[in-house]
Amino acid sequence: MRKILLFLLIFCSFITYSTNRLDYDELDKYISEKLDRDKEIILTYKINKINNTLESISDEGKVCEVIPLNEESEALPAVGTKIKISEKKGNLNPVIEMYLPSGILAQRIIYKLNAPTKHTDKSLITMYLEGEIPYNDIKLIIDKIDNIQIEIYKVGKIVSFRRYAINHKTKQIIFRESINAKTIINKSVLSLDGLNGISESYYDNGKIYLKADIKNNKLTGKVEKFSESSGKLIGKGTIKNGLLDGEFIEYDEAGKIISKAKYKDGKEIK
Repeated sequence: MRKILLFLLIFCSFITYSTNRLDYDELDKYISEKLDRDKEIILTYKINKINNTLESISDEGKVCEVIPLNEESEALPAVGTKIKISEKKGNLNPVIEMYLPSGILAQRIIYKLNAPTKHTDKSLITMYLEGEIPYNDIKLIIDKIDNIQIEIYKVGKIVSFRRYAINHKTKQIIFRESINAKTIINKSVLSLDGLNGISESYYDNGKIYLKADIKNNKLTGKVEKFSESSGKLIGKGTIKNGLLDGEFIEYDEAGKIISKAKYKDGKEIK
């Protein structure tokens, strides 16, 4: 529960570019021309032993990403991993797929845009959600996006849906995570500017499990826990940066207090 909106927005960062290594504009021009011509481009991750880098290479031999292997990274793609970018449904409906070295589909992201956007700009969405860049730096890009759907696969079968719907009138982003087309397990409604709002988690039966405040895309503020059977409030307290911080009170189904505990940085104070 560290960050609600960062549940594997992973594709947005697969094609990232460093201005001191690759030319943004030249690279975006190449990808755009390739997609205009062939409607898809396939990138394969390979090791460059001379430069000690992991690079994504297009099917035409163009280097599209360079990752120094001496830099720390939380999620380096495996050698042989393939990324396929498709615009077969038009440049307002791009699809990005990741295939494991074995050839099995691992993830798919589907965009619904209201205006064309640079392919290199999509990585900035992840950077904003990570708190690395301010909203004003990405506002013009977000204005072009209506929906993002991320599908997670295991052994070739879909196991999770994650959807981000942007309401440009209310200036909100609505995040939903589900295990199938109907069963929602997490939902957040946040302001686009600042990522503040409310997060809700659900039991398998659809009843609400937890409700918590979010500030700056982190669980911070009031948190409430509800009964799976009755839906009644059975716990409440405060949370800071995703961890219990302060007093947490538990109730029985009749509303009677059954326990009180104080926490600091997620640890109970005895």
